[in-house]
Amino acid sequence: MVRRHWLYFVGFVLSGVGLVGVTLLGLVDAVSVLSGGVYYGEEFVVLAMLGEAVEWVVAAVVFGVFAVAFLAATVVSVLRNTSIHRNDWLASIVERLEHEYPILRQFDVAEKVEPTTADRKQTLKQQYVDGDISDAEFEREMERLLDDGDGNEKSTANTATSIEIED
Repeated sequence: MVRRHWLYFVGFVLSGVGLVGVTLLGLVDAVSVLSGGVYYGEEFVVLAMLGEAVEWVVAAVVFGVFAVAFLAATVVSVLRNTSIHRNDWLASIVERLEHEYPILRQFDVAEKVEPTTADRKQTLKQQYVDGDISDAEFEREMERLLDDGDGNEKSTANTATSIEIED
């Protein structure tokens, strides 16, 4: 089965080709005013050319709207189907943007790009296999990751308990 974003992209390409074709035909039609043998004053030449090509301008606008709509649909479809790479650098940038523009917080992107404990463990294992870190560094960092994972669950449980006590 063909993916939806490819269909949108084909629609974008076809409407773009149609836009270029209609624009070229409109230009040819507009320039034909000059070879018509009728004398126009300098100020009326442009109006006569536009009057001759008005239907082409309307068609070009329609094709342009379709091209923009298909391009937007392609981008949205690709973004919905693409997994976002998780890393700390990207998470810090998104957090800064969310801090600067509070309306972005509703999309909760910072949490989606922040690496999970499993991602961090996988990165740590890869560094160890590649020889980038020693045995001691690997064990220390793995222990820290395990403690952070347990600490987050305990702090959440403590918060829930303290809320119950306050009520």
